[in-house]
Parts: sequence; structure tokens; C-alpha cells
Amino acid sequence: MNDPEDQAWLKEMITSLLENMATRVENLDRLMQTKDPKDLQSELHQIKGVAANFGLAALSEVVVKAESLVKEGDVESSVIEGKKIPSIWESTKQELEKKFSS
Repeated sequence: MNDPEDQAWLKEMITSLLENMATRVENLDRLMQTKDPKDLQSELHQIKGVAANFGLAALSEVVVKAESLVKEGDVESSVIEGKKIPSIWESTKQELEKKFSS
């Protein structure tokens, strides 16, 4: 990644990730309060895709479990699992910001 164009592209992708996930985490928080299974599952699915695309293993693991629980109809357990997502994302975000803020 010594090519300036590659570095610029990666920084742009990380910036997009940070913005996208800020919105996703806000949506998730709201949906965990309303507990609408269809909307909750949809948002978890979106987060799962983002996590998979960027190789965010810790985040992906929790999101997969939360989505599976809501698919099975266990909304309460899904919400409990989903409540782990913001703190995992915050740690991930801080690490990304350290690496890509320059």
C-alpha cells in the first residue's frame, strides 16, 4: 500500500465505513428499543454485510448471532446480543481512526 492512489482509496473506504456504521449503530439502537423483528433483522443483516466486507471478525461474530436469534423469533435474546455491538464498534472505530487518521 505504498502507492498514494491506493492509500487515498483505502482512506476513502475507511471514512465511508465510519460514516455508514455511525448511522447503522444509531438505527440499531432505535430498533432494539422498538423490537420490531423484521426491521431489527434487516438492520443486523446490513451490519453483518459491512462487517464481512471489511473483515471485522469480532463485530461480525456478534452480529451473526444477534441476527440468527431474531430470525428464530427470539427478539429479546437478539437485543441482549445486539447491545454488545456499539461497544465492539467503538473499539474497532478507535483502532481504525488511529491507523488511518494521518
